[in-house]
Amino acid sequence: MTNYTIKPLNTGWQLLDKGWYGTFRRGHGQIIEHPVFAFLIEGGGHKILVDTGMADTQRSRKYHHEGRQDPGQAIHEQVQALGIGLEEIEIIIFTHLHWDHCYNVDKFSRARLFVSEKEYMFALNPIPFYAKSYETPSLGIGCPWEGCHFNLIQGDEEILEGIRCFQTPGHSPGHMAVSVQTIKGIYVLAGDLFFLRENLEPDQENGWPFYPPGRFYNIVELWHSMEEVIRRADSIMVTHDPAHLEKQVYP
Repeated sequence: MTNYTIKPLNTGWQLLDKGWYGTFRRGHGQIIEHPVFAFLIEGGGHKILVDTGMADTQRSRKYHHEGRQDPGQAIHEQVQALGIGLEEIEIIIFTHLHWDHCYNVDKFSRARLFVSEKEYMFALNPIPFYAKSYETPSLGIGCPWEGCHFNLIQGDEEILEGIRCFQTPGHSPGHMAVSVQTIKGIYVLAGDLFFLRENLEPDQENGWPFYPPGRFYNIVELWHSMEEVIRRADSIMVTHDPAHLEKQVYP
C-alpha cells in the first residue's frame, strides 16, 4: 500500500462572518480571515491536487467576498515554486466546483480532472441563488472550468491505490471528500463540510456531537456527511481552517 504525504497550499484569503460561514448562527459579526487551501498529494511517484483554489484579488472582490490573493499564491505559482512542473500534476480532484476551489485549473493541461457527476450537472445550471458561487457560464463573466473535460464520479471510487473519493453532499449538491492513505492512517480532505476545527467539537449546549458550519444547501445531508467523514477519518483536513498553516507537510 502506498503511503502519501499532503501539502496544504494556501491560495489566498477570504474575510468572512463567522456566524454566516464558520459556525451556524454562532459568532455573527466576528470577521475571520480564512485561508483558502488546495492540497498537493505525493507518493508512489504520483502528484495529485485536491482543488485548485481561489481567483485573484480583483475578481474575488468584484464578484464574491472581500479578500486577497498575494503575489505567488496562485496554485500554479506555488506548484512551480516547489520545483514541480505543471505537466507533472497528473490528477486533480475537485471536492466541489464553487469558485474558490477551481481557479487556474486551465494551467494544468495534462491533468485528468475528477468531480462528482451530481456536482457538475448542478454547476452547469444552478439556481440563481448559487449562480455566482459557481460563476456559471450563463452569467457571461467567464468561468474557470468552462470547456474542461471532467471524469464524473457517481459514488465511492478509488482513483489510485490509497486515494478514494466518496460522496459527501450538504455543502453543495455533489460535494465529495477524498480519503488519503498515510503512514499515520487515513487523512480525509473534507472540502467545505467543515470550515473550522470548532465544527468538530461537541456542542454541550445543544447536546450535539459536533457543530455544523453556517454555509450549506441541505443541513440534513450535511449532517450525515459530517458523520461519514468522522467515521472514516483518522485525521481531517479542511479548506478554510487556519490551523493548517502550522505545518507544511502532513502527517
